[in-house]
Amino acid sequence: MTARCVIVMPDAGPINSLWVAGELSLLLKVGMPVILVDQVFEELTSDPENYLKDREVKAFVEDHPEIFTIEKTTVGRMAAVMREQGTFEPGGSLGEAAIADFFQHGLEKHVGPDQAALLLFEDADIRSVKVIRRPPNVHLVSTVSWLHGLEQMGLVASANDIIHAMMHPTDPNKRPRKLKDLPDGTDEPAEIGSSWKF
Repeated sequence: MTARCVIVMPDAGPINSLWVAGELSLLLKVGMPVILVDQVFEELTSDPENYLKDREVKAFVEDHPEIFTIEKTTVGRMAAVMREQGTFEPGGSLGEAAIADFFQHGLEKHVGPDQAALLLFEDADIRSVKVIRRPPNVHLVSTVSWLHGLEQMGLVASANDIIHAMMHPTDPNKRPRKLKDLPDGTDEPAEIGSSWKF
């Protein structure tokens, strides 16, 4: 199996953390396509007029269509209709519901049953499978572990420096991130066997 599998993001956490550290470009360095489900993309970019993060993340994703795919889900479509009707209420677990929908109906469009997708996450519910039933061809990696992997591959000089920048931003417009799986993070291969480092 190739190490350069597809990255799937089930929550907004990894991109929020990379933005805080000024390191969104790391998503371009690994040579992997990135799948964002529609509801997660909406959570990341819902108010670009009033929030710098939403504006910059939206521009970054849209500037790199060769890397990013926004995957439509039934959950995302329903949420969009509710927003149009003015009945949408933020909160809940719509991002998680959308990724569960994607696992059931969309994952096979991007990887075969004998290939693995890399689920890059920060939400603790993903690891404990309280919300999402993980398919056997999904490799779990948290942001912390992913950064350490990038260091091992020589793509970043210091994972710990980036993690520090996420948790202690110098820009007053950026809020510190809370990373709960320090120091090593989570890196769990898929049941079928998988590796994402090269």
